[in-house]
Amino acid sequence: PVGILGRDGTPISAGTGKMKKKKKKSTKQKASKVSQILREEGVVKLDGILSASSAASLRQEILKRRDLAYSAVSASSGDDTVWRKYFADVLLKGDLNQRCDLLLPLKGWRGIQLALHEIFVSSNLLTNTLIATLGGDDVTLYELSALISEPGSKRQPIHPDNPHQEHPPLLTAFIALQDITEEMGPTTFIPRSHTAQVHAKYNDVPAGRDELLRQSPSVVALLNAGDASLFDSRSLHCGGANRNTDGEGTTRVLLYMSFRNPRATEPIGNVGSIMPDIPRMTLKELRRKLAAAVQNGNPIDPFDDELEKKNSIRELHLAAEKGDALSQLQIGINCYLGEGHFDVNLTEAVRWFELAAAQGLAQAQFNLGVCYSTGEGLPKPDTKKAVELFLLAKEQNYPGANEAYADALRELESRN
Repeated sequence: PVGILGRDGTPISAGTGKMKKKKKKSTKQKASKVSQILREEGVVKLDGILSASSAASLRQEILKRRDLAYSAVSASSGDDTVWRKYFADVLLKGDLNQRCDLLLPLKGWRGIQLALHEIFVSSNLLTNTLIATLGGDDVTLYELSALISEPGSKRQPIHPDNPHQEHPPLLTAFIALQDITEEMGPTTFIPRSHTAQVHAKYNDVPAGRDELLRQSPSVVALLNAGDASLFDSRSLHCGGANRNTDGEGTTRVLLYMSFRNPRATEPIGNVGSIMPDIPRMTLKELRRKLAAAVQNGNPIDPFDDELEKKNSIRELHLAAEKGDALSQLQIGINCYLGEGHFDVNLTEAVRWFELAAAQGLAQAQFNLGVCYSTGEGLPKPDTKKAVELFLLAKEQNYPGANEAYADALRELESRN
C-alpha cells in the first residue's frame, strides 16, 4: 500500500499554513508537534522551508557545479581520487552516472549560504524540530550534499542509512529544488520502520527486501519546490526510478543535510557526504555563521576560517588599542601561550598585561605578577613588583592570588 507523505492521514508537519488552526501557534509549538510525529513515524513532511524562487536558483547553480565536476573527472581519465573530490558514493549510481551524490561547499558560495540562511535562520521550524527531537543545538552538521537523479536512473533497493541503535544517530532533510512528480522518482519511505523489530526483519531477509517494501505500508514524498522530508536515518527508504521523459526539468535535485546526534554514542555505520574542508560544527555555530554571512557590508566569508580568524585578530587589536581591558588581556594571553594565530612573544605579553592591569583587571594583575616573579618578558625578575600585583589580584579574590601573594612575600622577606 502506497500513500503520499503529508496527505490522507500519512505523516505530516504541523508547521505550515495548509493546516487549519483556530489559533496561531509559535514556531516552537509547531516544532514540538513535528518532533512528536517524527519520533513516532520516523519521517515527516515540512512544507515550504525554502522559497520556490530560492530553490530554483540553487538548483541551477548545483547543476552547473555538477557539470563542472563531471568535466574535471573526465579530464582526469576517471581518476577515483578526483571523483571523490566532488562526489560521494550513492546506491545505484548507474552506468551513465544517472544518479550522483554531489558534495557541496560552504566556503565562497553565496548561493548555498543564502539558501541555508533562509532554512535555518529566517525560518526556525527545521532548527527547532532538530533541537526538540535530538535534545539541543549541540547537534553537528554531518552531511551537506545534493542527490541528483537523471531520467533513466533505477529505483534503489530499500535501505536504512544507519543500522538500528537505541537513539537516532542522524536526522536527514531532503529538500526538493523543483516540484517532484511520480515520474521523477520520489523517495519512498516505510513509516515506523526505524524500530529494532523492523530492522530485525529487514536483516533476516536480505534477498527479500523488495517483498518487505511491497508488503509494508509506505509513502512517497511528492514534494513541491522548497518542501522537505525530514527523517530518522534508521528509517527504511529508497530513491525511486526517474521515468520522466518530458525534457526540460526532468532532472530531480534534492538538497540534503544530516545532523549528528551527540547523544547517540554507538558507531554510525557510514561516512557522511560532506566536503572534507567543512569542519564539524554545531547547529548553533552554523546558524551564527549563516547570520554573519548575510550581514550587509560584511566583507568576510564566515565559512572561510582563515579569513575569519584574521578578521577576528584585527578586531581584537582594534578593541585593545581603543582601551578595552578584556581585549588587552586576551592579546596578552595569546602572546604568552602562542595561541589564536599569535606567535609566542613574552615582551608583548607583558606590555598588554600591563595595560589591562592598569585598568584594574584582576586576571591581568595576576598574570603580570607571574611574569614579574619569573622574569618572563622582562630584563630580570622583580619579586617586590610581583608582590604588589598579586596583592591587587588577591583583593579582588582572584583564584590562586592568595597563595601566589604569600609565596612571593615569603621569597621577598627571605632575601631581606
